[in-house]
Amino acid sequence: MLPLKVTEIIKATGGKLVCGEMTGIVTSITTDSRKADAGSLFAAICGERADGHDFIDDVFAKGAVCVLSEKEVMADGAVIVVENTVAALGAIAKLIMEKLCIPVVGITGSVGKTTTRDMTYSVVSKLFHTLKNEGNLNNELGVPLTVFRADGDTEVAVMEMGMDNFGEIDRLSAIVTPTVSVITNIGMSHIERLGSQENIYLAKSEIFKNTRSNGTVVLNGDDKILMSHKSEITQSVLTVGVRNQNADLVAYDIVSTESSVSFNVKGMGREFSVTLPVPGEHNVLNALLASAVGIVFDIPSALITEALSDFSMTKMRMDIIHGESLTIINDCYNAAPDSVRAALNVLGKYHERKVAILGDIKALGEYSYQAHRDLGFDVVKSGIDVLFTIGSQAAHIAQGAQECGMDSSCIFSADTIDAAQAELVKLIKANDVVLVKASRAMALERVTEFLKSNF
Repeated sequence: MLPLKVTEIIKATGGKLVCGEMTGIVTSITTDSRKADAGSLFAAICGERADGHDFIDDVFAKGAVCVLSEKEVMADGAVIVVENTVAALGAIAKLIMEKLCIPVVGITGSVGKTTTRDMTYSVVSKLFHTLKNEGNLNNELGVPLTVFRADGDTEVAVMEMGMDNFGEIDRLSAIVTPTVSVITNIGMSHIERLGSQENIYLAKSEIFKNTRSNGTVVLNGDDKILMSHKSEITQSVLTVGVRNQNADLVAYDIVSTESSVSFNVKGMGREFSVTLPVPGEHNVLNALLASAVGIVFDIPSALITEALSDFSMTKMRMDIIHGESLTIINDCYNAAPDSVRAALNVLGKYHERKVAILGDIKALGEYSYQAHRDLGFDVVKSGIDVLFTIGSQAAHIAQGAQECGMDSSCIFSADTIDAAQAELVKLIKANDVVLVKASRAMALERVTEFLKSNF
């Protein structure tokens, strides 16, 4: 982390020093009192399980320089009181980004943003010392925590930004002020709160407000909603496409297998070939977005090809696990209707018996019944042999599959994971290929671990 004076932190956050001295240098920032040490700033956050304010004395005993607090407490050290601790961390992160003054790639979208982030990081880091957010640190706490990992050697930041309501992308992008902004697509995620896909676009498009005026916006040219708003964007716009062969950067001659997907890329003055080490034709668009960013950064085509051929996916994202007696496609990091369709398409490529274990997709609101039911049609279309649903909403997938002609003897449903496990022991056979996918709140990684332990 870039060292900061306590006085700089007070100014950036608009906080008030209620005890202790303004002198001191902060060399690390943490929200976990167990990680506090000499040079630390500890941000006290009121969480669901614990209140960070209860550990203020502990962190000072460990040598912390100062504490951000939402409560006026007296302690043996510098306590800076702020209205909102998380917002204050965002203000500090913004100060650090201003000091770094480096190019930033901001990535958002309904689905595919984590994979696009990982691919983009792989490409850009071929030439530059690059920072990216890990795991799901893409929210109003995660983005600042990622920024705090930057140091004087950091040359580029690749920042994924998530949201579930209006205003969040505005606040996140204001912290990092992207040089290049990427929107993967406009899907159904968070439609329960936002009401329509058009509103989802409006929430995602808040990133343009904070994209630098001389910056670049990269869009999925296959997305009709994004294309309908393209002319409104004031920055330079680049598009990528598979269906839209008039985009600035396109993929063609796509060949998909059980474990990879290969294609050719043309446009923006380049022509090269790519083989991704992960299955799924949906990943072609993610790779095109990453390639477009690479070209903006003048990364040679050979290095883009190399980067995409060996990038690593975030855990539980299309993770192919080869067990002793079956293959598991562990894709339970999160889910939206489009990503479930993509996962079913991957499963459908296999020749062995194909089992789809699908759980509830959250935050669909009034669209939930129809969206789940429609996925039942995709189950049949993808040639899935056995469908097992977990949860009340996922049961509508089973309904849709049966309505589309799937034999009822191949359809199973359970309300809970525990109930599902008892049935799966009897259902799963040697050499099956099993897809596990649902929204993160369903915790279907428990099913994956169960399958790994029992087959």
